[in-house]
Amino acid sequence: MKMFNVVLSTEPGVGKGGVATVIPMYLEALKRLGDTEFIPTHAGIGIRGKVWPWIRSFQRSSDVVRRHREADIFFHLHPGSGVCILRMLLLAAYLRFGLRQRVIVYLHTPYLERYLRNSFWRAIISSLVKCSDRVIALTSYARQLLEKNGISNNVDVISNPYKIEHPLMERRLSQDGGVLVLAMGRLVEGKGFIETLEAMPRLPSHYRLVIAGDGNLREKIVDLIAKLGLNQRVEMKGWVLGEAKKKLLSTANVFCLPSRIDSFGMSFVEAQVYDLPIVAYSHPPVVEVIRPRGGVFVQSAEPAEIAEAITRANDLNSTIESGIGREWVLTNFGVDRVSRELDLMIKEVYRGAEMDHPIV
Repeated sequence: MKMFNVVLSTEPGVGKGGVATVIPMYLEALKRLGDTEFIPTHAGIGIRGKVWPWIRSFQRSSDVVRRHREADIFFHLHPGSGVCILRMLLLAAYLRFGLRQRVIVYLHTPYLERYLRNSFWRAIISSLVKCSDRVIALTSYARQLLEKNGISNNVDVISNPYKIEHPLMERRLSQDGGVLVLAMGRLVEGKGFIETLEAMPRLPSHYRLVIAGDGNLREKIVDLIAKLGLNQRVEMKGWVLGEAKKKLLSTANVFCLPSRIDSFGMSFVEAQVYDLPIVAYSHPPVVEVIRPRGGVFVQSAEPAEIAEAITRANDLNSTIESGIGREWVLTNFGVDRVSRELDLMIKEVYRGAEMDHPIV
């Protein structure tokens, strides 16, 4: 089998967080298996950035099929949420039934549970599954949701890959007794930023909060900081990358993100690379990502419970062995592991297609 993989998704570097963050790591995992090409379906804001790359992706996919007739081509589709799923459904149908190609769909949306409760979106996701040779769920919880709704055919669980950037900064905690709490991610409803902020007045004054991220909740968070009188204890960093992100992760005492909407949670993975104890909502897909005994889970979004969890998580710093988080991430989410799992999955898809269409 001469394998050729094609990844269709948001252009990396355009989006903040979500699918755009993990696509470079998927590309690296697939390039270890053979030739790989990337085709953007979304490359910026406005109609031109959202629609034109998607329209072009149909023709570019056809060109791939024409140029690589001798290869076994696998199209990997990475839809996000909302309208993006609808666009990817049309593209998947074109690839599978128009071009008669092998299609693998990765379900990244953090709103899968909500969508499956809605008849319209349940039908859309069901149709997307029917247009694919294999569906990849990021967690076993996502696969269980699909099974409950009777649309679980050909579903594998493969986590998002994560590549640890070297060199890591040495962890440097405050020597003056201060406790730095880090909340990082997209500033949107359901992530737990508001609740974490509301927990701060319930913590001693030597606890400080850094919020790193951007999104439509930014103004609301800024206003709430002023309302709660926390200007001296809370800092807004905006979206951080590279060395700035490493510095935050290496100097924080606790990573707190009681999110109720994550489908996987790459920020939790990043925090664990630096052995940060986690405070998270007891949301099944998030629980799967966090190392056993590596954090404290809250059962509600009540600020008092979150504040208590932050103090308990800070106590874990004295028990967490240096490097154990990095080992957990490499073992469970490393690019090498995901590459091997993708290889096995692709070969199963290939064998299944051969059985469906045997050579006479």
